[in-house]
Amino acid sequence: METNMYKFLLMTVFCTMVFSNSLFAQSVVSGVVTDDAGAALAGVSVQIRGTIEGTKTDESGRYSIAGVDEGAVIVFSLLGYVPYEATVGAERQIDVMMIAEATELEEAVVVAYGTQKKESVVAAIATMDATGLRQTPASNIGIALAGRLPGLTVLQRSGVPGGEMMEFYIRGRSTINGQQPLILVDGVPRDFTALDPREVATISVLKDASATAVYGVRGANGVILITTRRGHSGKPVIDVTAEQSWQAPTRLPEMVNAYDYARLYNQVEIQNGRNAVYDDAALEHYRLGDFQELYPTRDYMNEFMKDAFPMNRMNVNVSGGNDRMKYFTTVGYLLQQGIFETEKFDEYDYDPTSKANRVNFRSNFDIEINPSLSMLLNVSGYMQKKNDPVVVPNNSGYLNDVAAYSVVMGSLLQTPSNYHNDLSPEGEVLSTALKGGNINNVPYGMLNRSGFRNTMTNQVTATLGAEQQLEFITPGLSAKALVSYDATSINQQVRQRTFQLYEAKQDPENPDAVVYEPTGTNTNSSLADMQIQSQWNLMNIDASLNYARTFGVHDVTGLLLFNRYQRVVNIQLPYNYVGFVGRATYGYKHKYFAELNFGYNGSEQFAPGNKMGFFPSFSAGWLASEEDFVRDALPWLSYAKLRASYGQVGNDNMNGARFAFLTLWNGSYESQIGNSELAWEKANKSNIGLELRLFENFTFEADVFYEKRDNILISATGLVPTGMFGTGGVFNSGIIPRINAGEIENKGFELVGGYQKSFNADTRLDIRVNGAFNRNKVLFLSEVLLPEEYAYRLRNTGYRLGQQWGYRTAGFFNSEEDIFNWYDQSGVGAVPKAGDLKYVDMNGDGVITEQDQAPIGDPEMPEWTFGAAVSFQFKGFDFSMMWQGVANRSYFLAGQAIWETYNFNEWHKEAWSQERYDAGLPITYPRLAPGSNASKLPSDFWYRDGTYIRLKNAEVGYTLPEQVSDKIGAASIRIYTNGLNLLTFDRYPVKYQDPEQNNELLYPVFKAYNIGLNVTF
Repeated sequence: METNMYKFLLMTVFCTMVFSNSLFAQSVVSGVVTDDAGAALAGVSVQIRGTIEGTKTDESGRYSIAGVDEGAVIVFSLLGYVPYEATVGAERQIDVMMIAEATELEEAVVVAYGTQKKESVVAAIATMDATGLRQTPASNIGIALAGRLPGLTVLQRSGVPGGEMMEFYIRGRSTINGQQPLILVDGVPRDFTALDPREVATISVLKDASATAVYGVRGANGVILITTRRGHSGKPVIDVTAEQSWQAPTRLPEMVNAYDYARLYNQVEIQNGRNAVYDDAALEHYRLGDFQELYPTRDYMNEFMKDAFPMNRMNVNVSGGNDRMKYFTTVGYLLQQGIFETEKFDEYDYDPTSKANRVNFRSNFDIEINPSLSMLLNVSGYMQKKNDPVVVPNNSGYLNDVAAYSVVMGSLLQTPSNYHNDLSPEGEVLSTALKGGNINNVPYGMLNRSGFRNTMTNQVTATLGAEQQLEFITPGLSAKALVSYDATSINQQVRQRTFQLYEAKQDPENPDAVVYEPTGTNTNSSLADMQIQSQWNLMNIDASLNYARTFGVHDVTGLLLFNRYQRVVNIQLPYNYVGFVGRATYGYKHKYFAELNFGYNGSEQFAPGNKMGFFPSFSAGWLASEEDFVRDALPWLSYAKLRASYGQVGNDNMNGARFAFLTLWNGSYESQIGNSELAWEKANKSNIGLELRLFENFTFEADVFYEKRDNILISATGLVPTGMFGTGGVFNSGIIPRINAGEIENKGFELVGGYQKSFNADTRLDIRVNGAFNRNKVLFLSEVLLPEEYAYRLRNTGYRLGQQWGYRTAGFFNSEEDIFNWYDQSGVGAVPKAGDLKYVDMNGDGVITEQDQAPIGDPEMPEWTFGAAVSFQFKGFDFSMMWQGVANRSYFLAGQAIWETYNFNEWHKEAWSQERYDAGLPITYPRLAPGSNASKLPSDFWYRDGTYIRLKNAEVGYTLPEQVSDKIGAASIRIYTNGLNLLTFDRYPVKYQDPEQNNELLYPVFKAYNIGLNVTF
């Protein structure tokens, strides 16, 4: 009986447990919570609405909650993120992606030597995260900045693989000397263009004196701060990215074919009273292309340029850590090929292909030694191997990208399409005596037979820092030290040779046969070897005391910092900076803010006793949205701040000149007269800014600024007499010392508008537009007033920097009578003929001379810059695009891509000729006249509107469902495609050059199409 009862009880308990477990299993909901980047979110509150039941996610973002009925609502919440609600259905696995919400007051902004809460920032600072950098398929991350930050002008001058030329300007130009901003990576002066975009966290642009005064003599041109990514507490996150790009030039000159060249050449000869050079038989051969050996029909520009050239990029980064140590480490690889078609030269087994291989690496560590002592260690660098053709052998002046590729571009432009082929049947390089003194200017030979140069660049950077809390002295006090050392070396191996040239000629004994005869003075030489080495290193030390404390409604911070910077290039004397920095901020009730900054520093550029300078700034702000009366009156205004600043900053950039305070001698005479009073430029800057958030989703920012820069280093030629009885003697007037006397003002405004809306966890829209305008004016540059006969007696004072001068035009001369009835302009160029440009008599003296020159067009530096970015996310799909443009800018259409100096382009088909004029055909170009400057003088015909708008980049991506990524153990898998410089609209009459370039001989700028894969574990 007892046994049976015991068995019954056991069976009852067992069944109850099974039934309970079954019910429990059916009522459990679990899943993973991540942010919009796929990173796990720990500590997220998971609550069943209407109950007290809840839990939190663990370090992996995972959660599990029991007792959830079908139809229940689970609420996910975490400070700084938009709350998310999920209704429970039959599916018991609910994974959630949470979107960060805008938190203006708590958001951290990177400032000089630290960070501040956005509420307390009263300086003019523009900031962006690295997302835009990763959407732009370019080897140089500077390219991705164009149009993204108000007040920052970015111009890409060339697209050489591994050696792009970039120019950055903050709020335009304010000096005739060096205007490039100070660039800092993690607080240390370093170049950032070679960084991998996936190692960058944020980029900040410091624009006004309040933001840059602490940099003293280096702050007047603005500062760009780049911060790299750091680790986090939690399980390791592994991120792998692979990309494949195809690049192509945005634009190339369009040169005429062989037939049109011969026809236009005859036109030039006939209109100058000479006989045609090409007879009908030759013209027919060129038209048909049926006798290539003697009548070649080429297209040099397109034959030697690839339609598309690849770029490959890979990146792997790992981040994670715990409460004691956090880490971020990354390795990136880039392979970019060049645009020029080349061939391997088997005879010497070398490859002249233009290409660059680069490996980036970085490891950032943050370590907590004990609760009061923490340290950081950053180790980074890159190794780049770059290969290029020699182009011009045995001439060291062409062993750099700009010079070498300018010669190649010039050769492609100068060589008419009917001049010569590349190789003889025996494989010898061909040229023609038609090139005269430029017979060696042969595209094929320069790219394929002159040798190669291999440039190896190695850079290692290291930063060690420590921060000690000094709470035992007073709460809020800490001390920090940062020591950085960078070492860079460049080793170039040059293997070069000369090559024999041959010319194809008609066989005198057989008109249908061709013979090849040697020409020129070069011979086929063997490869000669040359090694070139250079190196530099940098040492930077920052030591500071920091204070931050809250006393009730009062927030106080302070900074005192000592900085020492030294850069050594090869065996030159070191470049040194030393100084002290101070900052004090005060906040009252999180509504009223004041900040005082100063820099006291200097360099070896100046004479003893005059090396150091003091640069102060003051700024204040009012967070109006924290006022009760503003909230009550304007409930739709969720954020409003007004700020203002004034201060003085310096610029010691003298365009490379050093020690101008010294008097130098060359033998028995002075080669430089020193100026012992030499000093830095002083920029007095003021700024007023307004920041708003309206109706929660709309943002607006505006800044108005004014800068007066004085003490500008200028030539004293307008103040000091030269010649036999003046300074400079009879030897060299260039020895006259430069003086600090120039004055320039610069003023403008910046506007930013945005709309951000998270409709739900799956749908988000972001729109951001910005525009900036600045206009400078020269107040004084030691300019001598021109005689009264000049229509304009000053060329600089009162005008903008870079103002162009030339002749204003009134169309073309269309007949000899037209020339006779016009002003005599033979004194400024060749005697005019029908089809030449008419120049306007500006001073009314009845004759055209240089006295009639007038301001024409705008400077090359744009006054307007603007950008517009849109991004949209819906479920797993995302889309973004960014437009960028400039205005109030002119470009001088000139040079070999435009003028008929050596060759003809497609524009020349619409040049003035008597036949076109009589037939009433369109005429858009002056009479073709190689060697004549009758129409080639600077004039408003050649200075054209340089405004452009371009689709800088666009991207479409798709994040695969979690069911797919789970199969390989990944947190997310995203595939995407994006592009660079996809569309360009401008007002150039011919599209022969990218609008960012200022020289037709520079390596072309490229557009790119890219596909990528990103996997996060």
